[in-house]
Amino acid sequence: MDAMVYELYFPEEIKTADAEVLKHLTNLPELKDNWSDEKKLAVIEKVYKELSDPAHPVNIAMKKQQQIPEVRIVEGKDKK
Repeated sequence: MDAMVYELYFPEEIKTADAEVLKHLTNLPELKDNWSDEKKLAVIEKVYKELSDPAHPVNIAMKKQQQIPEVRIVEGKDKK
């Protein structure tokens, strides 16, 4: 969630660092209201596993975001 917010607040910094996340989230599956909680959880876990894969573009972009000075300040890793 933080990665998406950073992209909204720091669009140029994120783009320059090739750390865009939102463009990789356009095909997320929809959770249907009539699905059981178990089915919804299974879909969420599958998506989480895919996005967490070190080779997935979202994971790579999130790691790149951690090197952006503005993000580091927000996260308390660097001082202003």
